[in-house]
Amino acid sequence: MDSDDDDVPQLRADTLAALQEFLQSRVDSETQPSDNNSENQERLFQKDLSESFPEDWQMSQFWYDDHTSNTLAAEVLRLAGDKGNIACLSCPSIFRACRGAKNAFVFEYDRRFQAFGSSYIFYDYNHPEEIPEDCRSAYEVIIADPPFLSEECLTKLAEAVRLLQKADSKIILCTGAVMTENAEKLLSLKKTKFEPHHKNNLGNEFACFANYEMDL
Repeated sequence: MDSDDDDVPQLRADTLAALQEFLQSRVDSETQPSDNNSENQERLFQKDLSESFPEDWQMSQFWYDDHTSNTLAAEVLRLAGDKGNIACLSCPSIFRACRGAKNAFVFEYDRRFQAFGSSYIFYDYNHPEEIPEDCRSAYEVIIADPPFLSEECLTKLAEAVRLLQKADSKIILCTGAVMTENAEKLLSLKKTKFEPHHKNNLGNEFACFANYEMDL
């Protein structure tokens, strides 16, 4: 740790707890069901993701920057066309950037995203077998970002992808570059030229993988 860190002011425990309570209350007010769910969801799509859903680092949440979110959202929407379904696994930044497209669905462990109504599907990467039956073999495009940089996490996410995909589905994976070998071994994905970036810069080099020739 840099010695300069000793000079950085630290919040007292009770102050930090009060701040977290305030932020959570703001999230609850933004995301709880209202009398007009469609209007509420529209507001969520228009607002920056970090305003409505602050990152929870304990759940390894790190939102993409606008360029990354918008570029990948445009790509999955292009691939899906008018009739294809899109599964966004653990990447709500991409889902939100799809701007309410009826064929886009967010698979997330964080139940705050229930605010998106029927577009939200609970997903625990530890239990891919619990993916609902009506979601299986139902998606033409799958984009995923495993919450942890480990072979174990990517292996279980790959199981979920195989359950969701059709025979000719397009698959995009964003994860640490250190997972290149595993991405190819588990899902036959190749590293692309596109480099994802986050709002809060991460120390790990990130990369984008796909099972088709991505021209981004």
